[in-house]
Order: sequence, then C-alpha cells, then structure tokens
Amino acid sequence: MTARFARARYRQDNYLYLLIEGEDAALVDPGDPEVALAVAARQGVTPRWIIHTHGHADHTGGSEALRSRLGARVLGHGADAGWFAPDEDLAGRDALRLGGLSLQVHHAPGHTPGSVLLEWRGRLLTGDTLFWGGCGNCRHGGDPRRLAESLVGVVGRLDGALEVHPGHDYAEANLPFAIELVPEAAAARHRLAAVRAARRSGEEPPPSTLAEERGVNPFLQLREVEALVALRARRDGWSPASPRLPVPE
Repeated sequence: MTARFARARYRQDNYLYLLIEGEDAALVDPGDPEVALAVAARQGVTPRWIIHTHGHADHTGGSEALRSRLGARVLGHGADAGWFAPDEDLAGRDALRLGGLSLQVHHAPGHTPGSVLLEWRGRLLTGDTLFWGGCGNCRHGGDPRRLAESLVGVVGRLDGALEVHPGHDYAEANLPFAIELVPEAAAARHRLAAVRAARRSGEEPPPSTLAEERGVNPFLQLREVEALVALRARRDGWSPASPRLPVPE
C-alpha cells in the first residue's frame, strides 16, 4: 500500500497531521476541523480515525465536529479524557492497528497526564511533549517531574533517526534559549538560521531528527531528572535579551 504523510498549520503555530496507508487515513491533533477537512480533501481521503497526542483544546477542539461529519473514531489516552471524549482509550497500549496503519504509542506523561508520542514510518509525532529546540511547559495540568522522567526514560531511548514532528512550531522561540545557555553552540545557531530562512521564503521549517534535537535541544542533553526540572523552571521565567540573535546565514 502507498503511504503518504501531510501536515498543515492552523491558528498561528499549531500543526495537525494526516497519516495515509492506501485508502486508510488518520488525523492527528486536528484542532481546526476546516483545515483538517481541507487537507484530507487535497489528499483524496476520508479519515476514519482521529488520534490525540494529549487533551488540550487547541489540539482536540475539532474532534466533535469531525467525528460527526466523518463518522471517525477518536482515540486518546484516558488520563486526558476530561478534555475530550475518546471512543478508544490508549492507556496501556503500545501499538495501534487502524486498517492498514500501524503505529507505535509511547506514553510520555508530564505536559499532561495522558500525553503520548506516536511513531509511524520513521516519524515521531510529539504533540506538546517535545518541540524543535524545547519541550512543553507544565502550567495547564502538567507535572514537571513526570515530564523530566518522560524525556529521560521515554524520549531518551528512541531511535535518533526518527523525524520530529511537534504540535507547534516554536523553534524561533526555543532556539535562542538554547543559544543563550551555550553561546558557542554552532548546531543550534545553524538550525535557527534554517528556520528563519524557511520563514522568509514562505515555507514550513524542515523537520529535525531526534539525533539532531539531541545536538541542539537542552532538554535532551541532560539525564538527571532534578536538573531537567530546574531547566524547565528556568525556561518558564526566561525572556530573550535580544529577540533576533545573530546567526550564520
């Protein structure tokens, strides 16, 4: 079967994703139902499943409309069910078979109790657990210690070749923090330059790999939970000295 993958931006910086195997398709985090339907129409598919990486409304707000219009089943971790109503609970499941789609599920609590990572065909859909150059905050139902444990114990053991596809494009906000921590960090500066170049040309930033994130993302460079909790607190209170740090072009 032919596999296809699509992403679309909605609101200012949210991403939704569409996974396709032959005639089978699933939407991931379709917070805007009209954008989700437009992406599916361009690909010529009718998604039968909606999967949520976590429960926050900017990712799950389109579920009810899409469930009604498509007859799709909604899947998500039951620990986040207070934010949405899943038809299937992902708690305790490490794999999904949805028609021709086969995904691995990694429970990674912290940003929310029910946050999961979805692995499909060399891609890692990280929701708000892991971003390009950063990680999710814990201000809305989260737990910094559990997030730190997930970054070390779940993300830390995954294959570095996986492409990272987050729930938001926060690269331009996150990478200056990484550079301020380590001013000589050439990899972070080059990544920031690539992101800004994509914006200037009207394109989406290219995905990084998990190995590349380990080279630029300070939240993947620490292995001690206490140190990560402290780093998350530091990031929460941080604002850039200069919003436009110089980077190599």
